[in-house]
Amino acid sequence: MRRIAVMNAYRLFDTPPAEELHAVARVAAAVAGVPTAGINLIDRNRLTQLVAVGATPMSCPRADSMCTVRFESGRFTHVPDARLDPAYRTNPWVTGERGNVRFYAAAPLVTPAGYALGTLCVVDDEPRALTGDQIARLTALAGIVIGFFERYRDARIAADLAGTIQLRYQRTEAVLDNVDSAVIAVDPSGEITLFNKAASRLHGENMNGTEYQEAKAKILLYEPDGVTPIPPERMPLIKAIRERVVVSRRELAVGRPAGEPMPARANARPILDKEGLVVGGVLALQDLTAERTRQRLIEQARGRLADANAELRRSNTDLTNFAAAVSHDLVAPLSAVCGYLDLLADEGHERAGAAVAEIARMRGVIDGLLGRARAASGSGS
Repeated sequence: MRRIAVMNAYRLFDTPPAEELHAVARVAAAVAGVPTAGINLIDRNRLTQLVAVGATPMSCPRADSMCTVRFESGRFTHVPDARLDPAYRTNPWVTGERGNVRFYAAAPLVTPAGYALGTLCVVDDEPRALTGDQIARLTALAGIVIGFFERYRDARIAADLAGTIQLRYQRTEAVLDNVDSAVIAVDPSGEITLFNKAASRLHGENMNGTEYQEAKAKILLYEPDGVTPIPPERMPLIKAIRERVVVSRRELAVGRPAGEPMPARANARPILDKEGLVVGGVLALQDLTAERTRQRLIEQARGRLADANAELRRSNTDLTNFAAAVSHDLVAPLSAVCGYLDLLADEGHERAGAAVAEIARMRGVIDGLLGRARAASGSGS
């Protein structure tokens, strides 16, 4: 039922009624000149009094309530003597079962969307009649009650929204504070609206918002050489906001209070609202110090490897030259000696044959050494 959903959206049962509602009820009783007034809400099954003047707030079944008879008509109800009104004379609040109401009047509480939530009612145990001015003033008071309901709902929605925004902001901060890159957000004028811990550490310490606002002017951006300042119009964040463009992977150097400028990679983009208007910008600075260190170590390792390869090539060359020298200086003379011994063997010298055999064995050893040397040097010749 839509009316019940609208009533629940006000969440009027969640907290005690504000003092201003009690004041409205007191004014209503005074306007009508009666001792008792109440502000009532009516759901599917029950009437519940939020506020009562001259009585204790009560709740009763909807079927027993006088207010439920006509409140959804949206019109003011005026009953000078309930005993004489066919719609009320058998009601338990009239017959004495629950009360002895004689005079009854009620202004419906109707929302701006047209849903009746309950009544502002005034009662007395004596018959009486209201003037037109009294009816008009009670109707106006019912409108004031609805105005308070609207304000309570709006305040609650604003509080819930603020809580949601705060929670999301805290979660965003927690996420950003665990990001290694420095993240800085600004409004269109350049005032910082958000920064994470990595951004505050650009100054060598953690800072609060005021300290960072004062220190941000000291952040100097340089070209990758760490010497040449970047002019304002070429700074990534300013360029992103002014030209409404995304700046990606812009390498630069960030000046710091102490030490060498920090090599960094910048990414910046404008922040747009639903209409496409620039409402700020965000910059992320990735520290490239570790990456540059790794690159330097890799280059140094490559250099050492190149030196080792060059030294190996020199060693191989020396080994090849050694093999050639051995081949020339040892093998050739042995061949000559072997030739002479062959002649002696032919002339009948008995030991010459044994000497030739030993020379042949020596040639085998030398050939084996030369073969291993050539294999080690990569030379097959």
